[in-house]
Amino acid sequence: MPQRKHITEIALGFFSTYLVVLHPKNIADVDRQPEDAAIAEDCHIYLIVKRPRVAYVPDSISIGEERTVGRFRHVRAGIPAETELFLRGKPNADELRISPYPHHKLSLIKGGEENTTIPAHLMCLMCDGVSDSSIRDLEVAYVGMSYAEGRRSAKDRLLSHSTLQQVLADLNNDAPDDEALIIMAQFDSPQIFISFDGRDKSLKLEDDRDVMADLAKQQELVTEDLQIALIEAGLIRYFQPLYNDKYKQRFPHPTQKILDALYKIDFGALTVEINTEEINSRIFSSARKPGHHHIASFDLHDPTVRRSFFNTMNAEKGSDAEDHSGPVF
Repeated sequence: MPQRKHITEIALGFFSTYLVVLHPKNIADVDRQPEDAAIAEDCHIYLIVKRPRVAYVPDSISIGEERTVGRFRHVRAGIPAETELFLRGKPNADELRISPYPHHKLSLIKGGEENTTIPAHLMCLMCDGVSDSSIRDLEVAYVGMSYAEGRRSAKDRLLSHSTLQQVLADLNNDAPDDEALIIMAQFDSPQIFISFDGRDKSLKLEDDRDVMADLAKQQELVTEDLQIALIEAGLIRYFQPLYNDKYKQRFPHPTQKILDALYKIDFGALTVEINTEEINSRIFSSARKPGHHHIASFDLHDPTVRRSFFNTMNAEKGSDAEDHSGPVF
C-alpha cells in the first residue's frame, strides 16, 4: 500500500466531454461546419487510431421499408473479409449509389440529384449496426497534444504538427491495409477530489496540510496548458501507444516544467477518463483491452513514481496505471 503523506489528500481527475472523428485528409475542412469548429477549437488532445480500411461492396445496398442493408469490405492481416451493415428504416432517397473504385463513398440520390455523400469510414461508425463489431474497434497508435494558447485554430495546429504528419506517413507504410483516423478530444476542467483518512496513526492532525491554501495554489498553478500536458501524459502511460514509444527521443517532452508546478501543489493521485460511446467505437491498444470507457488511474504518493510518470518520453517502457485502471465497459 502506498504511504499517505497527509491525512487530507488532493487528487485531480479529468474526463472527456466531446469527441470529433475525422479522416486525416479532412483536417483542412474541420472548421467548415460551425458546430464542429466550435468543438474542435477546444480539442487540444488528439489520438491517431487505426483499423482495417473499409469500403462499400459494389451493388450490395438494398433499400427496404423498415431496414436498409449493405456490406463493407476490408482486409485484416492480409485476408479479405466482408461484413454486413444495416440502417433502420428507409432513407430519404430514391437511390443509394456507391462510387467507383475504391468504393469509399455512398451517394444519396433524390429526384436525380445527389443530396448527401457518406464516406465508408464514417458510415461504419454511423450505421445502426454491423455484423462484425470488431471493425468499429480503433487501436490507439499515438496520443498527442496540439495547443497554441488560442493563437491558432485546431486546423492550423494539426496541419503544421510535424509529429502527426510523421506518424501518419509511418502508418501508411507499416499497415497498408489499415486506415488512420483522428479522434480530437475535448476535456473539461479538472475535478478536485479530497480524501480524509484518520485511521493512519502515523499521521498527526496538527501536521496536516493547509487544504484551502493548497486548493488556491491548484487554481493558480494548474493552467490550461498544464492540464493538457497532464491528460496527454496519463493517456500515453495508460495506452502505451507504439508510435509514442518510437518517437520518445526525437520529440522530447518539457517534463521539468510539469514537475516543478506539480511538486508545489503536492497532489497524490491522477485519473484521466475517456469515453467513446458517442462515436460508436471502442478503443484499445496492445496494453489495454477494447472498451467504450477507459479510466487511467495513477497513485503518485511515491516521488520516484511521480518523477517516472511525468517523464513520459524518456522513462523505461511500462505503465504506471494501477490495477483498478482499465476499460469499464
